[in-house]
Amino acid sequence: MRQTSLMIRCVLFLALCGMLSTAANSAEPEKQAPAYSLKDSAGKTYTPQSYPDQHVLLVFYRGVQCVHCMEQLAGMAKQANDFDRRGIRIIAISHELPSSGTVEQIRSKLGIEYPQCVDPQRRAFRAYGCLDSRDRDMHGLFLISPSGEMLYQSVSEHAMTDIDRILEICDKAMGS
Repeated sequence: MRQTSLMIRCVLFLALCGMLSTAANSAEPEKQAPAYSLKDSAGKTYTPQSYPDQHVLLVFYRGVQCVHCMEQLAGMAKQANDFDRRGIRIIAISHELPSSGTVEQIRSKLGIEYPQCVDPQRRAFRAYGCLDSRDRDMHGLFLISPSGEMLYQSVSEHAMTDIDRILEICDKAMGS
């Protein structure tokens, strides 16, 4: 009986530690953003050096089958000028992309001009904490300064589709 009680307390303690770790993930960003090297459907590579004097907003999404992800990407495309005026370049990242023809149809239909990159081994997903405990993709937003400092990070089960709110967060994180 006593061993069972101790075991239950240990399990609860470990579960609580895991919850605190997840909560800390979105609260206080780390100082330096992890490095990444990602290719878009045309084979162009994007790294932190791709936009040396710009802020970069990395948008981790589950794929074209996720309705909320597509809503988020379409909203960002519609408000691309608002991101541009702030000196923010968007890079969208999924672990899989459909054929390049399908990608181009989606980009054309939604008006997407920013890069949509693929991370098939999910290295960037892992480095940025965008995988859950069962190794499933999570939605993530990461604002990175030109010097590579992580200004904002959010990892969630749900895509943030309120683009005005994303812009407000970016303004606040950049001190605007």
